[in-house]
Order: sequence, then structure tokens, then C-alpha cells
Amino acid sequence: MRRRKIKKQIIRHDIRSEVTSVIAHQLKTPLVGIKSSLEVIVSGQLGEVLPTQKEYLRIALDEVERMVALVRDLLDAARIDQKELELKRQPTDLVKLVKEAIDNNMTFAKATNTEVSFAFDGKIPLVSADTAKIQQAINNIVDNAIRYEQRRGKVVIRLKMAGQKIIFSCQDNGIGIPNTEAKKIFSKFYRGRKAIELVPTGSGLGLYIARAIIEQSGGKVWFTSKPGQGSTFYFFLPVQLKNRNNR
Repeated sequence: MRRRKIKKQIIRHDIRSEVTSVIAHQLKTPLVGIKSSLEVIVSGQLGEVLPTQKEYLRIALDEVERMVALVRDLLDAARIDQKELELKRQPTDLVKLVKEAIDNNMTFAKATNTEVSFAFDGKIPLVSADTAKIQQAINNIVDNAIRYEQRRGKVVIRLKMAGQKIIFSCQDNGIGIPNTEAKKIFSKFYRGRKAIELVPTGSGLGLYIARAIIEQSGGKVWFTSKPGQGSTFYFFLPVQLKNRNNR
């Protein structure tokens, strides 16, 4: 009886993942088309764009980019569920990826009056990883840190060496995570009560996907947190052993 119940749950879960994947695929093409069209208009290739028009077009472009990212997350979540997430490993520079993640989130950081800083040891070796996926994982963690900050927030990102590992940390002084929610924080679609109150919109996929990417890359993700004082999210990745290049 118990086996039958478990089997039904697995089938139901697989169906949900498949439906999510199909819907996300259907949304992806038109959203990419809208994004490309807006980029062409904003660039002025079709004629002069007034400053006020450009401001509204950039708002629209930002929202479309968020939707594109959500669709990507939905597709990746479905691939993770179906154990079909593929990683294309190559020499990857974590310092460069962190800087890009900060740039990607800078508009949002300014809008929320959040200060973002980055520090790293003098020479950080390359890692063997899927560059685009690790970028996605870092971006998800940084986005979360900024999104759930309180007023005049501060986010501090660090990279350091620890033996044959590179440790990433992202510290914020935001709302923090209660002990009662700690075990669920990496669950798919999960969002804490305080997080929902502060930011009603959100997919609850960012940390779920980040953990899957890091673990599949040979690393580990964890966090420490104090409610009302903030959280620090960490991950480590092993140093690339062959052709270990330093900058």
C-alpha cells in the first residue's frame, strides 16, 4: 500500500515537471523575441529615442529580462527533477563571474539603496565548471542577498582559498532566516514567511537551482543566519588540478 502511494507521488511529480517544462518552452521563444525587439528600440537603431521614452523602455526591458530568467529557472528546475541537467565543463574564472553578477544586479542594488562590495585573495585559481551555470548560481545567490535586504542594506562578497578549494561567501544584513525555515530553504518553490511579506513576488527556485548546480560541479552549498540580522551563503568548488592557471 505504501509502495503504491509512493509510486503515485513519483508519477504526479514527473507529470508536474513535464508540464512545467512544456509551458516554459512555450514562453521562452516569444519572450526572447520581445527582449531582442526592445533592445533594438532602446539602442536607437530605428530612430531617435527621447530620454523619457528610453526610461520606460528600460523598465520594460528589465521586466522582460526577469521573465526570461524565470523561464530559464523553470526549465532548469525541470531538468534537475528529471536528472537531465547537463554541465559543459571548462576553465572558469570565479572572480570574473562574481564581478559580472554584481554588474547584473547593480540597477536593483541602487534601487534598494544596497551597497555591494567584493574582496578576494590575490590569486584565485580557475575551476573546472560550466561557466554559464556557475554564473547563474552566483547570480541567484547575489540576487537573493539584495532582494531581501532591509533599508540601507550591505552585501559583502568574498572569494578565498582553502587548500584545494575556493570558497565563495555572500553576506547580507537582511531579514535573516528563522531556524524553523532553515531545513526548507533549498527546497523547490519554497519561500519563507518574512521573505513573502517583504517581496510578494518570487519563484522560490533560485537557491534550489544554485545548490543543484554547485553540487553537480563537485562542490557544496550551506549558510548561516540570524533572524533580523542577516545571512551568509557559502559554496566551495575544487580548484582545477590540470593546467592550474592563476591570473
